[in-house]
Amino acid sequence: MTMNRKDIHRTKGLNRRDALKLAAAAAGTVGLAMPAIGQSPVRLRFGHMVPANTVYHQAIQRFGDELAALSSNKFRLQIFPSSQLGPISEMLQSVQAGSLDFSMAVPAWYSNFVKPMDVFTLPYMIDSPVKLRTALEGEIGADISKMTEAVGLKVFGYWLLGPRHIVNRVRPVQKPADTVGLKLRVINSEVYMAAFKALGASPVAMDPSELYLALQQGVVDGFEYPLPDVVDQKMYEVAQYVSLDAHTMDFFLNATSPATWKKFAPEEQAMINQAMKKAMDWQWDAQPKDIERARATLEKVAKVNVITPENKALFVKATEQVHTQFEGKIGKAWLDKCSTALKGA
Repeated sequence: MTMNRKDIHRTKGLNRRDALKLAAAAAGTVGLAMPAIGQSPVRLRFGHMVPANTVYHQAIQRFGDELAALSSNKFRLQIFPSSQLGPISEMLQSVQAGSLDFSMAVPAWYSNFVKPMDVFTLPYMIDSPVKLRTALEGEIGADISKMTEAVGLKVFGYWLLGPRHIVNRVRPVQKPADTVGLKLRVINSEVYMAAFKALGASPVAMDPSELYLALQQGVVDGFEYPLPDVVDQKMYEVAQYVSLDAHTMDFFLNATSPATWKKFAPEEQAMINQAMKKAMDWQWDAQPKDIERARATLEKVAKVNVITPENKALFVKATEQVHTQFEGKIGKAWLDKCSTALKGA
């Protein structure tokens, strides 16, 4: 079940977001035991920040549909897109507390709880989606699970976002010098802040739900996003220069809490894992196609520029210091391990 988002208008009483949270909390009081004949199925809630017209949301729907089929409709997934349940940080905290069953975020948000996750936000760290998924489904993924479970977040799947690029409303970016002075919205991450400062920009941390209006009002000049998100959120309406620098290869980590996970019987955990695996297979195949679809759209409605290999090397060189700067917080052994897994042939 998907709840469609409308504009949230504040009133003297509860606003729409607060009302949704109260309704979600009430839905969450259902236990995990098998419902008796005639009772409603157990409703599990998945809150996320992206619109319902995205591949990510469709993947969540497929996860829910598959879980319902595997469980003979014992479990039904209720989906809250577009930050209906609050900003990303709040949803992750709700997952930790057990008041929200599932949510998702990129590594930069998880790094607020687990600093080594910043390895995935280092500029020009990941070479390809193939290298990334192989690592996530192998030893790197096992290490992630250990680290996140220690802070109350059990990761049980991943969605591919793909390369993130610089988008702004002032000028095309061809070289690092072109970013100088630009106020760019970035994820609230020390690494992102440091990376764009190294390029000469003025990074501003901001929740994505605030970005469109901030661009419209001139609070920021630009941002950095994967191409499908630029199209699906219609950001090209307020920022027309799309520069394909591919500074990171991003992904979402889907999580529940260890406490919530333990409430499921082993066979139910297997159903969740199987449903997620099927949804992941579909999403990792669909996302690259969606990236191409988004690029084709942007080439019609915006001004897209490809950065040459020679200029790309300038971006890499300008941000090398960021890898060194965060080696201590990330951990050299972990950084080296991830670099070996994510870079090269």
